[in-house]
Amino acid sequence: MRAMAVLLLLLAGSVAADDDRHVFVTGVDTSLVQTSTPLTSWTEGGVGKLRYDEDHDGLRLSRAFFDYRGRLTSTLNVRATLNYNPDIDGELDFTEAYLEFRPVPNSAWRWRAKLGAFYPQISMENVDVAWSTPYTLSSSTINSWIAEELRTIGLEWSVQRDGFAPGSPHHFGAEAAIFFANDPTGAYVAWKGWSVHDRQTGLRGKLPLAPLPVIQAYGQLPGHDRHVEPFREIDHNAGFYVGGNYRYRERFRINMLHYDNHADPEAESGGQYAWATWFNHLGVQFALPGDIGLIGQWVDGRTQMGPDVGPTRLIDAYFDAWSTLATKALGRHRVSLRYDDFNLGQYDTTWFDNQLEHGDAWTVAWLYQHSPALRFGLEYVQIYTDRLAWMYYPDSEAATCGPGGIEPCDMTEKQLQLTLRWLFSNQSL
Repeated sequence: MRAMAVLLLLLAGSVAADDDRHVFVTGVDTSLVQTSTPLTSWTEGGVGKLRYDEDHDGLRLSRAFFDYRGRLTSTLNVRATLNYNPDIDGELDFTEAYLEFRPVPNSAWRWRAKLGAFYPQISMENVDVAWSTPYTLSSSTINSWIAEELRTIGLEWSVQRDGFAPGSPHHFGAEAAIFFANDPTGAYVAWKGWSVHDRQTGLRGKLPLAPLPVIQAYGQLPGHDRHVEPFREIDHNAGFYVGGNYRYRERFRINMLHYDNHADPEAESGGQYAWATWFNHLGVQFALPGDIGLIGQWVDGRTQMGPDVGPTRLIDAYFDAWSTLATKALGRHRVSLRYDDFNLGQYDTTWFDNQLEHGDAWTVAWLYQHSPALRFGLEYVQIYTDRLAWMYYPDSEAATCGPGGIEPCDMTEKQLQLTLRWLFSNQSL
């Protein structure tokens, strides 16, 4: 009943206006999911890498969203996305909400400013409405992590120009941002590891943790909540990122970004801890012969939390991941193939807090755009993980990872998903 009420609310909004200054798009993703894994999903507080497990697959309402784009004046725009996730206590929340100022350019340079809550300019795949991807059903490991615990809540300034000569095919851009309320960034990738899924955390969202020994009564952090609130301000320090991009016509594109949340790793507030997290990101996109698109992303970073215990913090982890996606449109059909490789390691020697993880994932997807309002999608995901930390989880699936749960855990999880997306808008799609 609650899900139905939410859907009716979103659908009602899609016909609320017919002025082209205000564009409403409502989307509903309904999925038939079959999962093969002995593990409980991370959304249920387990250690599984997929959004669903064998006890929570079947016919699912994956997502409903309401996306609004408005033009308040000739230079001031507003954007907001309201998202509903039925899992993790049925989360209805905004994933983005911001103002954008685009002044009339008086030179070859064009600049804009964004104020509010929004995704940083990292993903090369999630470029469709409501930060979804037009290539697959699930996001890559990098973009799944961004959807989990990364958001800019602050101010971003960017500048662009088209080459340095009339008709130049070159396009240059740069951006810089200052933000707050992303202090726990890094906690979830360090303690949960990498995943492949299509879920986005709302701005008030809480993400469940597996039964980590480090946060139990006998652990080093017994006061930590059994969840992570990724968009909390804890230490009142401002974070920042800077980036640049280059595009050659529609044939080649490259993005680079350095991110640092500048958090105090010893700060704590109400059971949530700040994590000092920084990373570098590189993304490239090519148009290959045969109208094949190729997208690649790479991220490399480090996150720390807790007091200084010598050469490291109490918890000190490094992470890196990369993905490559090939895609081709065939009329109304699109086929895509993606490979992900990911790693998680540690510099600290904290007992019962082993972050060692290595794995990879294959994703094969077929999308069919039946009409502007209706899209079918079929996707297969296989993710392999070797995560030593599972051997330490009490009362969990550790027994599946060797005799008595004392061996490194090699696990392969599989998911087949058929999704129907309905889009409704007050404008032509």
